[in-house]
Order: sequence, then C-alpha cells, then structure tokens
Amino acid sequence: MRELILYLITFVLSYLFYVIFVLCRKNVLKKFPNGKEMTYLKLKYGITVNEKNLKKIANIIFLVNSFILATAVYVVCLFDNFFIEIIVGVVTLTILILVFYHLLGTHLKKKQGGK
Repeated sequence: MRELILYLITFVLSYLFYVIFVLCRKNVLKKFPNGKEMTYLKLKYGITVNEKNLKKIANIIFLVNSFILATAVYVVCLFDNFFIEIIVGVVTLTILILVFYHLLGTHLKKKQGGK
C-alpha cells in the first residue's frame, strides 16, 4: 500500500511540475519543440509540431514522462539493496522510455495521418 501511495504522489507531483513550469509558461513552451523528447519524435517518427497542436502534444508527453518516472520509482522501491536499486532503476527507465516513446511516436504519427 505504501508503494502505491508513493506511485500516485510521484505521478501527480511530476505531472504538476511539468504543467506549472512548462505548460503554463509561454516562453518555456515555445522552446519545447526543440527539446530532446520532441527532437527524438520528429527524427524517428516524423511528428510535426505547430502552434495549434503544441500544448496537446506537450501534455501527452508530460503524462508519459510522469508515468515512466512513477513506475521506475515504484519498481526501485521493491528492493532493499542500494546497488540493486540503481541497476534495476537504470534498466527500468531505459526499457520504459524505449517502449512508451515508441508507442507515443506511432500513436502521434497515426493521428497526424502518417502510416
């Protein structure tokens, strides 16, 4: 039960952090299309970003990032050894990022009319 509460707190706090410090600030949001996440999605999946869909895509990416972070924290909390936590954390983050950014890229590509 403690891990589930930690999962929910991590998810909500990380999502709120993204919303408050990126989505609500127009000058930071304008720089978002040049960020690492968007560069990856543009290069690998051909995602296009314009003023019209920028907030929507940013919000989806923030949800995915919050899910990845909260899931990694949850998995790491299942272990007691510090070194195992580090190794499992890195492996978990890598796998989650690869899987969920692939799903996100294919989803956005389909939405934008790509194959």
